[in-house]
Amino acid sequence: MITEEYPPVTFMNNGKISGFVTDIVREISSRQGIPDSIRLARWDEAYKLALNNPNVVLFSAERTEKREKLFQWVGPVGKNSSIFYAKKGSGIRISSLEEAKKVSAIATTDTWFNEQDLKDKGFTNLISSKLPTENVRKLIQGEVQLSIFTDITVADIVKNAGYSMDDLEPVFTVSNTYFYIAISQGTSPQMVKKWQSVLDEMKKDGTFEKIYRNYISNAD
Repeated sequence: MITEEYPPVTFMNNGKISGFVTDIVREISSRQGIPDSIRLARWDEAYKLALNNPNVVLFSAERTEKREKLFQWVGPVGKNSSIFYAKKGSGIRISSLEEAKKVSAIATTDTWFNEQDLKDKGFTNLISSKLPTENVRKLIQGEVQLSIFTDITVADIVKNAGYSMDDLEPVFTVSNTYFYIAISQGTSPQMVKKWQSVLDEMKKDGTFEKIYRNYISNAD
């Protein structure tokens, strides 16, 4: 079981891996008597591990067309919006993806779904970083004109980079998507079905909502 630093979805808190999807994965595991083996890694490393080995649980991951056959899926466990952000006061206005393709540079995070999505849409002005906090720095310092983040995680990323949300402004919503627990190919389909069944039970008995609202109180 492997995840990344991506608060409030997954993150390290006082030496323990936390976050609402982390707690969901722990509960699914607990109900099946599976030991807690969750570890934290950089996203590109975690993604490659799940892509190339059986019996890997990767969370959380956007279920995109590009990834559909690369993994088996349990979920959904949340939803978010991918948004282009500009530096506050930059005067940049974007009303379409075609306009965004014309800016000098857009900061993205290596192997994140929204980077893959923009590449598939024909963007050639992307500047990729290993860590999302680096994209905040590039944006504030003027190395890029836009950076793409998701609405539920951007505030923590900006804070961890040493800045404030007052330093940024959203300029265009690229997509609205659901995210899932991804289980690597080569893993028993029966195991995947059991994970989905337990998640469905958690949604019915109220556990899922309780965990979610512990982290995002006003979640839809």
